[in-house]
Order: sequence, then structure tokens, then C-alpha cells
Amino acid sequence: MYPNALDTFVASVKHQREMVIVHRVTGGYLTHNGDLQIETDPIDKIDNKRHLWVVHLEGYYKNNTVYSFENKREGKRLAINPDDPRDGMRFTDAQDPKGKLTKEMEAQRFYVLPMCNGGYSIVPFLAPDLGLMPMGNRPTPPACDRPSPHYGGQSSDNGAHDFVRPPEQPPREDPTNQELQPPGSGK
Repeated sequence: MYPNALDTFVASVKHQREMVIVHRVTGGYLTHNGDLQIETDPIDKIDNKRHLWVVHLEGYYKNNTVYSFENKREGKRLAINPDDPRDGMRFTDAQDPKGKLTKEMEAQRFYVLPMCNGGYSIVPFLAPDLGLMPMGNRPTPPACDRPSPHYGGQSSDNGAHDFVRPPEQPPREDPTNQELQPPGSGK
């Protein structure tokens, strides 16, 4: 189990804190390495920020929250190919949210949906029938993470991701300033 994925995701959206996106089945993390890769190299040896992400709230569509993912390597946003959603992922400049709505802007938008078996599915706004998962639906790193159809069962598990704090961030501060006791301790 990964440490409080939802809390890390919210801190990224609200405070622009960096996070790491971990593919739940392989344990690899998503990186900007050409396109979107799942890598398993030791994370403490990476010094170019290709594994760090910041989430931006883009708005709402039919009461669903829509986000974009900025990779800290070059400050580019993750995007699908708007003309072929099943093509490889790309990294593009952030689009002006107040400008004219374009396919390129919509290509940078994603839903983040909880999965039944844990983790979160990252679903392209332009192709809600797809979810990010290893190319060919084979969870073997190194692999490309790209939009693929969900078939349920193992296929859906391959589309599960968790959000964790990078190892170089300081530990969380407890806003209540109290240490909670383990369940059943009676204190």
C-alpha cells in the first residue's frame, strides 16, 4: 500500500507540490523520457526531475473534475494526440485556459478516477473510454504508458496509479499536532 495517495494528489493541486506517479501493478514510476515511460530505476539517482509532476485543476465537465499534469523536467503538460488518442503520449506547452477552446487544450485534460481495487485511473478528457496503462496492456517495465481501452479485470488493474511524495520532500506535518493511536489500543 502506498502512503496516502489522495492526500499527496490534493497537496499537488492545492499547493503545487511535486509528486511521483507510481504504476500500481509494476511499482514503476511515470517519467518524461521521450514520451511517457514506466521506469523502475532507483528514484534517488534521478537528478533531472523527469519523475516529478504537479497537478493543475482545469475545471469541471458535467460535475466531473478535470486536471492537467505538468512534468517538472521542462515545465510541459502531458497530452494525448488529439487526432489519434491511442497514439503515444506527448508533452506540450500549457494552453491558456482563457483562450479559445482548442483540441490541443482538451488533449492536456484528464479525469482522475478511483479504481475498485485501489489506485486511480488517469482518463483522457477527449477519450473517456481509454485509460493510461502500459502499451500492449503488458505491465512489464520499462514500458510506455499510453491510452488503451479498459476490458475489466486485469486490464483495469494495469491502469491503476498511485500518487506519492518524492523521497526528497520533508515529512508531513500533523495539522492537529497530535499523534493518533493504532486502532483498538483504547487510548
